[in-house]
Amino acid sequence: MAAAAPDPVAALVRARRASGSRPGARDDGCRLALCIEGGGMRGVVAGGMVSALEALGLVDCIDVVYGTSAGACAGAYMLAGQALQGTSIFYEDINNPTFLRIGRVLIRRPIMRVDYLIDHVMRRSRPLDTAAVLASPIPLVMMTTDVETGKAHALRDFPDGDSVLEGLRATTRLPLVAGMPVTWRDGRQLVDGALTEPIAVETAAVEGATHILVLTTRHDIGTVDGGKVRPWFARMLARHVSPAVADAYRARAAIYARLSVILASDHVPVAGAPYLTVVSPTGRWRKVSKIEKRSGKLVRGADAGWAAVMRWAGEEPSPYPDTPSRRLRKRGRPRRFRVIRRLRGLERRE
Repeated sequence: MAAAAPDPVAALVRARRASGSRPGARDDGCRLALCIEGGGMRGVVAGGMVSALEALGLVDCIDVVYGTSAGACAGAYMLAGQALQGTSIFYEDINNPTFLRIGRVLIRRPIMRVDYLIDHVMRRSRPLDTAAVLASPIPLVMMTTDVETGKAHALRDFPDGDSVLEGLRATTRLPLVAGMPVTWRDGRQLVDGALTEPIAVETAAVEGATHILVLTTRHDIGTVDGGKVRPWFARMLARHVSPAVADAYRARAAIYARLSVILASDHVPVAGAPYLTVVSPTGRWRKVSKIEKRSGKLVRGADAGWAAVMRWAGEEPSPYPDTPSRRLRKRGRPRRFRVIRRLRGLERRE
């Protein structure tokens, strides 16, 4: 890595890349955890970030991946060696009324059709190579929320490809907004982990990480908050999901306030105090809405994520193509973006 940022996490990554260190065969005594934030359609930013890590050949420097919601999807595609393909899902496959339609709330249907994402997109149109995810020496941990207790619950050690996809279904199932809870193989009812652990830095620290790299999809970690708590929505959660989930929703302000303090530091305040580095999207198009559907804006969001990681690593510019600003104001689907062709061109030049 050329001129990497002067922090302990970057130093560890540089050293591992230079030595050819491989997961499961380390001799440096360190454990590097990658924690990826989700955020609905804002997950395209996380996709751009992991695409940059993959293109730079830095994935093997990681020891474990923690993902929440769309962040878990980005992590899964990265471990499968399909990071760019996973990113394109946001601006080619799910930025449409089939997946996301606010008006469905009027007929008491989920705004986001997670089942379409998992069963159609991830299984058929852009199939996730679950065999590669399972074969990876880097474990994937998906953060969810237990419906009965209202506490964070980590999914790991997946026995087969179907379990990987079911885990992704659970971690992205924002209660009511994206459907009802998912029943896990142990009978546990699960919903989106963003309710209880939107970025799994504390879980990573407790489980032995010495260095943590956080990929946030928000442009400013100072804006990390749980949003306004709406009493009517809390009542609906208590009635249709569980009182514990409703309580978790009401407690989001405190959870996010603590997270904001942690992300502003260079250590996680738990035993061992692991080093912490946060990478956030940069540039003019760094802000992406959770319900964004404009392809041009989503591509720009991916570009902002890519640029942030490249800047942290001191490397090359993005392979995502420029899109005229006037296109960003149009709701229509623009021409197909030649992202894969551009990335292949970078690979040939290397």
